[in-house]
Amino acid sequence: MVHLKELSGEERILQSRFQDAIYTAQMKNQPKFIGFLDIRQQEILKAVSAANTFTSWQLYGGFPEAERKVAGFFPSYMDTDELQSDFFPVLSFTAHFREQDKLSHRDFLGSLMGLRISREMIGDILVGNGLAVFFALEKAAPILLDEFVKVGRIGVTLSQGAQDLDKLRPKQIVLTGTVSSNRLDAVVAFLTRLSREKAQGMIRQELVKVDGQVRVDVAGQVKAPSLLSIRGYGKYAVRAFNGISKKGRLHIEAGHYQ
Repeated sequence: MVHLKELSGEERILQSRFQDAIYTAQMKNQPKFIGFLDIRQQEILKAVSAANTFTSWQLYGGFPEAERKVAGFFPSYMDTDELQSDFFPVLSFTAHFREQDKLSHRDFLGSLMGLRISREMIGDILVGNGLAVFFALEKAAPILLDEFVKVGRIGVTLSQGAQDLDKLRPKQIVLTGTVSSNRLDAVVAFLTRLSREKAQGMIRQELVKVDGQVRVDVAGQVKAPSLLSIRGYGKYAVRAFNGISKKGRLHIEAGHYQ
């Protein structure tokens, strides 16, 4: 949970940007967009919107499983449930390269940032064998199409549009079972198949993030849906807690990103 009074530095600035965007939508009746947000920033957005009782906002990252998303703030006369995805200033791009040239997410991000493109302008980057799809703000398109020809020393061919996206979309292994409660240590122990004691140790060592924020409160609650990142084990989506078992334990449904 985000406590707005505890924000500082860049997060406090981001809070002000969200408030300005809400003002633009409410008082000037104009839609406003803020570039790609990470999970933590999206949680701040939710807290700011709730504090301002503002509900006319949406997040969009180019495809349903996207982690980084653009925030849209809309006047009350616009029905956010009816908005088409192409209303957002988000474009997709496909880069082709030789399969023997093994490139990573980090390689692509470094080369994109080297084009004087800010992190806020770049969304998810999905990389496979000889193929990568990534998302960016419309205003980055001229630079990308003219100048993005290499990743490191490897030549790439860039085109607009998401080709073969289904091959690259993140997949999840479904995990179901029961936990004693929705305490963070119990959930981490279930996801990693570790003992409760070892799960508590990982949490105290700041190896666990919930919705982009490091959590050290072993007894704190996990709400569904939530995204957990556990260093050394990967990323998990806690989808739901579904009632109580006959033995008084809590049913949990989650997914492990592959």
